[in-house]
Amino acid sequence: MGYTVDYVAGERAGCSSELVIADRIFYVKHFVTATSRFFSGDQKGIIQKEISKAEFDLWVNILAENEAEGQEVQKKLGFGKKYYV
Repeated sequence: MGYTVDYVAGERAGCSSELVIADRIFYVKHFVTATSRFFSGDQKGIIQKEISKAEFDLWVNILAENEAEGQEVQKKLGFGKKYYV
């Protein structure tokens, strides 16, 4: 299974990064002084709803081929733009 982390597409959606993993699209928005927010998107790249960190982690763990790939995805997502509240 492959995945892509796209910071530019994420910023176009008002987030830090866009994650496409398997056939799912997720958005992550990091804040300087607050906790990150997670969103699920549709196949057109439109944000559908906010999801919890636990749900996001669950999807990454399910869709990743192995634990190392899941950790790699999480690490790459942390490099995106940080927003102020």
